[in-house]
Amino acid sequence: MKFYYSNKIAAPGGSTLIHSDGCQNLPGILEREYLGMFPNGILASCSAIEKLKSAKVKVCKCCADKDSVSS
Repeated sequence: MKFYYSNKIAAPGGSTLIHSDGCQNLPGILEREYLGMFPNGILASCSAIEKLKSAKVKVCKCCADKDSVSS
């Protein structure tokens, strides 16, 4: 299980990016929102959609690659 966070500011294109702890692209502490502990980015994304009331949510490329390697 990993800790997951969302960017407080949407990425270009309007998507909110989801990051796991240890991500090289993880925003600074004041620029991110804690989502919770999840076994993978897919479940973190589902939680973010509900919590942030946004359909434009995606896992950052770095974290998505880590999820596919560890699965």
